[in-house]
Amino acid sequence: MADTDIVVVCEAGKGQNEAANARLIATAVTLAEHWGGRIVCMLAGHGIEAQAAELSRYADEVHLADAPRHALYDPHVHLEIAQKLVQDLHPRIVLMGHTYIGMDLAPRLASRLGTGLASNCFDVKIEADAVYFMRSMYRGRIHAKVVMDSNPMIATIQTGGTAPQPERPAGTVKRIEVAPMAAPKIRPVKIIEPDRSGIDITKAEIVVSGGRGIGEKDNYALVIDLAAALGGVPACSRPLVDMGWFGVNQQVGLSGNTVKPKLYIACGISGALEHLHGMKEAGFIVAINQDPDAPIFKVAHCGLVGDLNEIVPLLTEELKARRTANS
Repeated sequence: MADTDIVVVCEAGKGQNEAANARLIATAVTLAEHWGGRIVCMLAGHGIEAQAAELSRYADEVHLADAPRHALYDPHVHLEIAQKLVQDLHPRIVLMGHTYIGMDLAPRLASRLGTGLASNCFDVKIEADAVYFMRSMYRGRIHAKVVMDSNPMIATIQTGGTAPQPERPAGTVKRIEVAPMAAPKIRPVKIIEPDRSGIDITKAEIVVSGGRGIGEKDNYALVIDLAAALGGVPACSRPLVDMGWFGVNQQVGLSGNTVKPKLYIACGISGALEHLHGMKEAGFIVAINQDPDAPIFKVAHCGLVGDLNEIVPLLTEELKARRTANS
């Protein structure tokens, strides 16, 4: 137990966002490498032993509360578990995903502990021994550098990205019991989950996105075909969601999902700050747009100026031909 420990509140199970765990783990690993502290994960739910074992590959300890009554997120139960863990360990930082659970639980915990909170952070930077939480403001037009002098510091981190490859012995999983509350003020009834396509774009290594520049909805088939030829997944920018063509689960951007694939192809996307915020950490970015002055070209590693309705089919056919030749 030391004030350099990092507590990571992870999610698993029905109605929870497991995609948030990867970015949290990667952030915690970076902090632990700098401070030399331990990574301690907290997990509450039901039937999530496998997820706890997976998390132990990255953490020194996983504190698991697994019982039928934890199947649905209960803010009071999660708060009691998190508060006890923090009071026992005295960590330097508590990390949560910027999910509906994190957005609800983090301010409750900060208030209960009388400590500081930085929400919706896209990065955590270390300079000397100081920690800075990076947040976007004014729809991504500026980046704020948040400093907290409280202990512990609590932050919610945007989802997306992949966890680092573990090069350490697996940690231990400790089961914890939580006594039922006599008269809870809030009682979870059910989880209403959004319709999903079955594809999690935040975990994909190749993402092909379509924007307003595709023109008609039927032209989105070009994006789907190119993604399939590359072995990737299709996604979209916010205008296509606003028009009701697709759900937020397929959207890349500040109000959608943050992705960090090895390859990101933007088809007919101008590159508004809101969108750039969700994909700028991609390993290699290809932009296809008719406007040579589109902002997307400022972050792209490779740019193609022209009609995507002509360029994308040619790329798809070339990829298919190469795959056939190689096979």
